[in-house]
Amino acid sequence: MRLSLDLLRRHVDLPADPAAVRSLLDACGLEVKRIDPAAAGVPVTLELLANRGDHHCLTGIARELSGHTGATVRWPEVTPLTAGDGPHPVHLHTDLCPVYTLTRLVRRGDGALAPEALAVLDGTGLKSVGPVVDATNVAYKELGQPTHAFDAATIEGPITVRLSRPGEQAWPLFQEAKVTVPEGTIVIADDVKVLAIAGVIGCEESKTTAATTTVLLESAAFDPVAVRKAARALGLATDSSARFERGADFSQPLQGAGRVATLLAAAGWEVDGPTGVAGGWTDPRRVVRMVPERCRRFLDVTTSDDELVARLARYGFVCTPEADGALAVRVPPHRLWDVVYPADLYEEVVKSIGYEHTPRGLPPVDMGALPTPVESVSDTVADVLVGAGFYEVVTDGFYSRALRDQLGFGPGHPLHAHVETANALDRAYSLLKNNALAQAVEGVALNVRMKHDAIKAFEFTRTFHPDPTASNGVCSERRLVWALCAGPERPATWAGPARPADVWFLKGLVDEIAHALDLPLQVGPADAAQPLSSALHPGRQATVCLDGRVVGILGEVHPEVVARFKLKRIRPCYLELGLVDLCADARPPAFSEPPRVPPVVRNLAFTLPPKVAAGDVADALQAAGPAWLRSVEVVDLFEHVEDGVPMRTFTYALTYANDDGDRTAEAMNGATEALIAVVDAAFGPAGVKLR
Repeated sequence: MRLSLDLLRRHVDLPADPAAVRSLLDACGLEVKRIDPAAAGVPVTLELLANRGDHHCLTGIARELSGHTGATVRWPEVTPLTAGDGPHPVHLHTDLCPVYTLTRLVRRGDGALAPEALAVLDGTGLKSVGPVVDATNVAYKELGQPTHAFDAATIEGPITVRLSRPGEQAWPLFQEAKVTVPEGTIVIADDVKVLAIAGVIGCEESKTTAATTTVLLESAAFDPVAVRKAARALGLATDSSARFERGADFSQPLQGAGRVATLLAAAGWEVDGPTGVAGGWTDPRRVVRMVPERCRRFLDVTTSDDELVARLARYGFVCTPEADGALAVRVPPHRLWDVVYPADLYEEVVKSIGYEHTPRGLPPVDMGALPTPVESVSDTVADVLVGAGFYEVVTDGFYSRALRDQLGFGPGHPLHAHVETANALDRAYSLLKNNALAQAVEGVALNVRMKHDAIKAFEFTRTFHPDPTASNGVCSERRLVWALCAGPERPATWAGPARPADVWFLKGLVDEIAHALDLPLQVGPADAAQPLSSALHPGRQATVCLDGRVVGILGEVHPEVVARFKLKRIRPCYLELGLVDLCADARPPAFSEPPRVPPVVRNLAFTLPPKVAAGDVADALQAAGPAWLRSVEVVDLFEHVEDGVPMRTFTYALTYANDDGDRTAEAMNGATEALIAVVDAAFGPAGVKLR
């Protein structure tokens, strides 16, 4: 939201220093994205919270600042409107419009809005259009109540608030032609045409002009979900839809219309008759019970009950003490959308006090806990991937519909359905991701655009899948690790040309992961039933199985998907493994107390001709050794040529246990000499000799 500090000072006292104002706004949860102290009026751009529609106006922000500072909010002048027989028949045929008001204004003279009103347009980035439209825009920027004016001369028959019919068309403002309105959209209509898409935009055929002498001023409240669906379906994002999508204040329509009337009075307009009000909305007077002592304990503050009541009152909450010491807190209409539980009130209290004024301390930590199976598996898999040259990345938990469509997941596909966000400020965050492939390929496209075509990336993440039977009633989550490679697997060197990172490279990664986890992972045939299968090359994909069940998938990204991401001459390959699946057979690490005396290691080096396997010699040493020979391992290899014959010299490390420290060096030397004799007897005739 764009505004200026000069405008904000009309409604609440602020520090003189713009830097101090910025700190104050940030402390109230109103993130300052940009501020220009040197510019006229000190323009500011704010990042508003998605669940706080009441912040979309100057007085809403002033009220939030007042809650923190205690300064008085100065409200703009509002002409009192009398509800009665409306100026025009109105029929309300949908519950998605809780309240609808209609006020007639007649032009008695010609003029413009007062300069201080026009300054609101300039300070919020709007242009002047004409007195009527300007007044509705100013009133919205001040109070946050969208209004819309119809030219009364264009209305034919009663005004009806209803749902659109199949195939019905409307001509939205600023559009070149009529568009089809999705069936079930809330519309404002007369007998022959649609006058406005409710909560989104008005229409060309009923707009006011310089010749308009009588207007019917609409000020209403609409269901947020219905407005959001309409705006998205029509591809229209307006200030009005942004406000209604986040939940309007159903008590505000008369105040919004009254403010427009006040502003238009300076331009020669006056209210003609009473205001018609349709709809049966009444304030539910929601009460949240809060125990002050629990609030103080939660925030670790010593604020008194009276101070808690005073701080909540700044935000519009009315507190009534109860016999047991609790407070019955009545929620004002503008906060019905986001204040439901006592914890919501705790948040208001701490915002008023200031997070910076609450005690600081570290949370309790239990030291020495063993890692969970998923943590252990993740660490092991990460070691393998990093060792193979991969870099860990972090992606968002959300993406856009456009990104989903680039994978070709149309209706009916298992991965087409997503958990959707109701009030996303940015369309790029409309969907909770149900797959990681889209963002992985998008990452390749970004790197290619930056002229970097050797890509190895991996991430531990979660995907979210619609599931009404889940414990949260919305979705189930899947923990996974994905890896993607593109370009050369390794660069060209003097030893050979570059080798491409392909599905065989990913298969090798699976083998390394299986070895590191000590799990019998197997790469099996492709399975078209796997949700990601359609996004991978049909002839270059496979499943990853564990004990007969599929735990992952790998393959080259489908050429059509690659083309949608505008990638050329590059073949990304993708691997995905379910972390919980890999932990199904995991066992907690066993602990054994280390010996009091460390073991003793003796090394033996044997030269072997090509026909003798190093493992056979190791097996013979282990089999012939005493019970306290703990292990035999190959620790070194030296290749050389003797008399024109290629030979190999292996070094074997013999580890002797000596837990009690009572085994002598002579005993170990004797055991070692005996093992040398065994190898000489068994392999000497084949050319094996001790170095």
